[in-house]
Amino acid sequence: MTAVYKPADATGRAQNVPVPVLPEVAKTETKEGAVAFATYWFQVLSYSYETGELSLLEIMTPPSCEPCLKSTQAIRAWHSEGRWLVGGQIKTPAVETTFAKDEAGMYKVAVQVHQVPLSYVRADGTIAHTDAQAADQGNLLIVSYGAHSWVLHDVGSIVG
Repeated sequence: MTAVYKPADATGRAQNVPVPVLPEVAKTETKEGAVAFATYWFQVLSYSYETGELSLLEIMTPPSCEPCLKSTQAIRAWHSEGRWLVGGQIKTPAVETTFAKDEAGMYKVAVQVHQVPLSYVRADGTIAHTDAQAADQGNLLIVSYGAHSWVLHDVGSIVG
């Protein structure tokens, strides 16, 4: 019998959330590999919001990435002391790259991100706060390829 996925709600945490799996193509230094890696990184971030499990995200994310650090701190805080998050699932409707390596050996991958609003649930099941639905965000991932894998260096919002 396969465990059934149950999203978090006011009665409790998400259950049986599928763990993202890195596609084989994401292990190649190709345009398709860069796109697959960027998509996978956002799947891991989404998984972390739902579950509070940060080990995959922390392996993939450098300590120098400030936006990443802010996300992991918020996830860790709201998945502690009996609290949890509802929502936060991330979809990436569009992921594109020119696959042009800059002089530092970095590639840029543009990602359209849609995130379900987050509700912050206290240990007693009451809602502390619910975010409004944000418009889809444009994000730019700065990545490089080395030792048979992609490395994330930074992620930021595309403004304007």
